Amino acid sequence: MIEDIVIIMPVYNPDEKFIYFLDSLYQEGYRHIIAVDDGSRKDTSDYFDKAEKLYGCQIVKHHINLGQGRAFKSGFNYFLGKYLSNDDIIGIIECDCDGQHILEDVNACAELLRKHPEDFIIGTRDFSSKNVPFRSRFGNKVTSFIFKVFCGLNITDTQTGLKGIPKAFISRLMETPGERFEYASSVLLETKKAGLKIVSFPIHTIYIDGNKTSHFNPLLDSIRIYSLIIKSFISSMSASVIDLLLFWLFVSVTKNKIYMYVMLSTYLAKIISCAYSYLVNKNLVFENRERGFPPLARWIILCILQATISGMLTFVLFLYIKIPEIAVKVFVDTLLFFVSFQVQSRWVFKDN
Repeated sequence: MIEDIVIIMPVYNPDEKFIYFLDSLYQEGYRHIIAVDDGSRKDTSDYFDKAEKLYGCQIVKHHINLGQGRAFKSGFNYFLGKYLSNDDIIGIIECDCDGQHILEDVNACAELLRKHPEDFIIGTRDFSSKNVPFRSRFGNKVTSFIFKVFCGLNITDTQTGLKGIPKAFISRLMETPGERFEYASSVLLETKKAGLKIVSFPIHTIYIDGNKTSHFNPLLDSIRIYSLIIKSFISSMSASVIDLLLFWLFVSVTKNKIYMYVMLSTYLAKIISCAYSYLVNKNLVFENRERGFPPLARWIILCILQATISGMLTFVLFLYIKIPEIAVKVFVDTLLFFVSFQVQSRWVFKDN
């Protein structure tokens, strides 16, 4: 009997692969299995009946489809109600039910969770394999690149369905943004904000019939996955417009009157644009929950450094290149955006 691990899986319109996977888990000794029925069709109810009667599976039901993220949160909520006070349970394993995971990989994940009970465990697939559909290979490479550049997370499989999660971290994931496929990305960012170490291990790369049964919408779900980056870009662009307009206004007023007019205009414009950007980034982009002065203090430090570097580079480049100050500032601030985003995610809005 495996009594220290709870399995949680979202289930939507299951078929025989669901029962086959449950049978392999049960035969191995897993006895704590939670399946979240995410609004499946009525004609699939027999599979849930079998899961409950034959394998003791605990069924959490959604009467409509709410998405993978919400399904996991419902499973977490059930887990907290039943297992939080059970000292024998060290954590949970998330996995898919459609044949993409095998018992060998689940066991490997469980063993790593036992060795690293305070770390976040993820199984990573090999996307260089010939059986991987092009859209999956391309999409994962793009997402991994974006996460590395913007978020400082070097993860080769950002959408893996096999994860081992420490028990103490479950309640925090209840508040993590995301209702559908974007939730997987939000969870990775949450582990980074919480300072959890991510332990990766290789798993089998399985795609059945070109992954035709996947419920992933390439357009809508990709937009949701990249929502943090998109929100940050929109926030940065709107703040940049405010900053540039104010910079142009202050330059027009102070030019030929004050020697360091570029630096003065930069600071004045940045004070206003930073106040706007702080409110937007804290509440809408990074959804930072920390209260009080610390995030604001870190933001002020960042803004002072960013304004100083921006002003100095703009002034120096303007003297040597002899092109309009506003054009130089656009170039400089574009470069600083990438640095600023990582500083914000790693330090300014990192929940303590």
